[in-house]
Amino acid sequence: MPANRVIVPEKVRKKIHKLPQFIQYRLPQALLEIKNNPLVGTKLHGGLDTYHKLRIGDYRIVYSFDSKTSTIVVLKIEHRQGVYK
Repeated sequence: MPANRVIVPEKVRKKIHKLPQFIQYRLPQALLEIKNNPLVGTKLHGGLDTYHKLRIGDYRIVYSFDSKTSTIVVLKIEHRQGVYK
């Protein structure tokens, strides 16, 4: 079930420009993949169990999916060492 909308908040968009170029090039394809299949990412555990993650090399896209409104909200796009803090 594809999602109707992918929301990337302004604070996440500002950080995209600071990511390495190879991650910036792969990002549109990764977001399209998430939009086409919102459950493609791995479900997180513990206190983050309502979120999913998708790997792009050493970087992670952390997002939430609301099945009622068919909306994806991207929370973070960061290096794997600091994304879960």
